[in-house]
Amino acid sequence: MNTMQAKKILETERLYLREFDLNDSGFILELVNSPKWLEFIGDRNVKTIADAEEYLKNGAIKSYQENGFGFWAVELKDTATPIGMCGLVKRETLDDIDIGFAMHPEYIGAGYGFEIANATMNYAKNILKLDKIVAITDTKNKASIKLLNKIGLDFVKTLELSEKDTVLLFSNSKKNDDIHEINKLTTSFFDVFTNVEGKTPNVKKIEELFITNGVIISNTHGAPEIYNLKEFIAPREKILNDGTLTDFIESEISQNTEIFGNIAQRFCLYEKSGKLNDVYFESRGMKTIQFIKINEEWKMSSVAWSDEK
Repeated sequence: MNTMQAKKILETERLYLREFDLNDSGFILELVNSPKWLEFIGDRNVKTIADAEEYLKNGAIKSYQENGFGFWAVELKDTATPIGMCGLVKRETLDDIDIGFAMHPEYIGAGYGFEIANATMNYAKNILKLDKIVAITDTKNKASIKLLNKIGLDFVKTLELSEKDTVLLFSNSKKNDDIHEINKLTTSFFDVFTNVEGKTPNVKKIEELFITNGVIISNTHGAPEIYNLKEFIAPREKILNDGTLTDFIESEISQNTEIFGNIAQRFCLYEKSGKLNDVYFESRGMKTIQFIKINEEWKMSSVAWSDEK
């Protein structure tokens, strides 16, 4: 197959993304009749090479001309072998441009899907200047859902495209803003305990970060110590200001945050150090933090932690 004239869109470590042309008809015939395509995308009634040519003409190639983007061919850099498709499409049934992808069965499981889909998302944002990208997938397509989450798209709602076609809608809308606000909230929580270099800790600020009925739990020793906000604040405010705990600081080392609508959860590895009764210590632990969004503002609802023993 001669792909020398095909327009290249982008490249990754192992792959090229390029425009389809009619020389790809044989590959398309195989791809759209592969088991997972038929199960999760549907039968496109492409049964011959002629059908595949029409499918390309009226689909990807037409979209290149009308929109400047479309579904593109994914091929291996080393051998120029086509292994799938990935790209952007403007559907009549959706308000926003969506990303789609499909891999030939022989190349599933090697990480090619994420590699090219992630690069396509970056291309859409940085080259095409598209702020919002959505995606739709079959309700039972767990692999696709996992990949969409991995490239930064989150479930929004179930969508009925027709009486017989119900899909899940995913979007990156407002996610970056939410992440930014949750990051700020978490940093503020860690900062309220800091009393290094003469800094006066403001433990009472916790009341601004949490919902009124927030809960804080220590579970380092197996028997959970459960506090409401006032129960938690008073003793910590005392030891951080009376000389019992000095030079104290704690911060995140790594974290993973998941957001679903107006709720979110964060797992973070953190470290802390200081002097307790003039004896230096340092340790690490894990925190789990739950957040809820109220009137477009994120608040913590609970924090639980367990220190390394």
